[in-house]
Amino acid sequence: MRVGFRFLKSSAFIFGLILCIPFDSAPAQKAPPASRIPRGSGKVEGPPVKPLDSGRRSAVLEAASRIDKLVESQYSRHGVTPNSTLPDSLFCRRAYLQIAGRIPKLEEVGAFVQSGDADRRAQLVDELLGSQDHVSHMFNYWGNTLRLKDHPTNNNQIAQPYHEWIKESIAKNTPYDKWVYEMLTAEGRIWENPAVGYVMRDSGMDLDYVDNTVQVFLGTQIGCAQCHDHPFDRWTQHEYYEMASFTYGTLTRAGVGDKKKFTQGNPLTRLRDEMKKKDPSFNTNGSYSRMINANLFEVWENPGRKLKLPHDYAYDNGKPNDLVKPKPIFGSIPEARPGESQRELMARWMTSPENPRFAKNIANRLWKHAFGIGLIEPVSDIKDDSLCSNPELLDFLTAELIRLSFDTRELQRIIYNTRTWQREATGTDIDFTEPYYFPGPVLRRMTAEQIWDSLLTLAVYDFESFTRPSTGKLADAVHLDLDKATPEDVRKAAEQYDATFSAAAQRKLTRQRNTYKGQITLARASELPLPLPPDHFLRQFGQGDRELIDAANTDGSVGQILTMFNGEITHMMLEKGSVIYDNVLRVGPVSDRINVIFYSILTRAPKSSEEDVARNEIRTAGAAGFGNVIWALINTKEFLFIQ
Repeated sequence: MRVGFRFLKSSAFIFGLILCIPFDSAPAQKAPPASRIPRGSGKVEGPPVKPLDSGRRSAVLEAASRIDKLVESQYSRHGVTPNSTLPDSLFCRRAYLQIAGRIPKLEEVGAFVQSGDADRRAQLVDELLGSQDHVSHMFNYWGNTLRLKDHPTNNNQIAQPYHEWIKESIAKNTPYDKWVYEMLTAEGRIWENPAVGYVMRDSGMDLDYVDNTVQVFLGTQIGCAQCHDHPFDRWTQHEYYEMASFTYGTLTRAGVGDKKKFTQGNPLTRLRDEMKKKDPSFNTNGSYSRMINANLFEVWENPGRKLKLPHDYAYDNGKPNDLVKPKPIFGSIPEARPGESQRELMARWMTSPENPRFAKNIANRLWKHAFGIGLIEPVSDIKDDSLCSNPELLDFLTAELIRLSFDTRELQRIIYNTRTWQREATGTDIDFTEPYYFPGPVLRRMTAEQIWDSLLTLAVYDFESFTRPSTGKLADAVHLDLDKATPEDVRKAAEQYDATFSAAAQRKLTRQRNTYKGQITLARASELPLPLPPDHFLRQFGQGDRELIDAANTDGSVGQILTMFNGEITHMMLEKGSVIYDNVLRVGPVSDRINVIFYSILTRAPKSSEEDVARNEIRTAGAAGFGNVIWALINTKEFLFIQ
């Protein structure tokens, strides 16, 4: 069912008058007026999207049809009536939001709804899956799941190369099993091998790392078993320690006491002392020490480091301080290859097609990403007896992903080509503890990132070009051989990092090129610092603090209402030079301007009753009425929810 909306009563539009600028009531103009809103440097184009050949297209449609049949087989059994198919305009809106992470631009809506191509829906899905928008959107998704932070455990850690690597992996469509294996097994420093960022995210938290890894990639929570046998699942504390022993020898900092590695002694102490001797007034704290510490963060293996049971172990299958041998929590470990570390062996077991949870977990996650609810809920706490709303469907998705060699983008393509996904959303309350039989996706509010990027779509030209500085030359700036480095080497590296890559340098750069009133950075959510401060728009609308897995939420709050009513981004949208402002002024008749506003914000034409209300407001408020209509529409549930 579709979520309806109504305009505010005319008297309530008085509040909007506070917000809006006087729209020019003169005839339509061609050139946009001068603006305080920065413009991007031009549209960001990804590699050209190649059309699917007939064989591949047939395979996609055949798999999509199989999914539909598995879903529809449950309708009569459970008395379910499928929702109506989305009209083209709302399909366009959902496709952009779900695949690209933003609402479509006015010209994108026009191109789609005016297309006479019978395959336009499939073609739009292909186009969006191959776009940079999709990379940005999926980075936001994985950022929430992988708890991405610019400085994961302290300010000495550098994580930006890891974040760039994730974006590149999404853009290249790296097979999911290979991508995960790389993260689990990477060694070195982050500017040499960015995939080490995954292990470094939990630096110094050996046991928590195991719990987080199993939860993300196997959809299973074993954390309770870290301290005692799990009270609600079958995992024992002994099994937890067996699993943790695979990676206990993996360290994330170089040992400063390693005399073979550091022949001149502890490099942190040595380089501080030598600098003080050279220049007693020099501050060796701050950037100087941070640069030394950044070079100490390195993922490496110490095979001699063995895990023991805790000193207070109280079960009869072991004694306190007993050595623990590595063993997976389920299934059997493959035979070790020559030279293979325990961590590599664990990663090969985890990402294997033979692992019953690995492919099933990501298939369930991608289904929830598309439909708003998983086949098993919650997606991060799958148990042996978890209720699955359609076991045959989940088995099919799992097998299909394995058949596709873990090509997650192709599985998404199949899902988005189903009749089921292209139905209207179910607007009734959903009980996530009960089976949902998918008459259509569930109605849900946009994520914080989708709202933010959609508002930028309405306000800022080519905002996609506002990106964070590349860390491609980071190694040249910060890499030090700490055993041979001199104090001058450290000082130069610290100065170079601070001038180019530090948070302060990036803030200065963004203030110069892409801020509104010097306050709001007008870049996509994927290009903003992680995490943002609690008072930022994205945090107000539910972006997580990146401390817990999948911590983002779509809960409402009074702060959100006030931000949408009278926040800076609302002011900006109603200023000269915003995208929607210019688009309204490019057409002349009032009816055309109202159409532009509705298609820009809601991706549809106004109903006659809505047009009447809009006309009345414009007649009453004059040119400012156009701004009031815009303000009213972005404050509707229809704008904020994905139908």
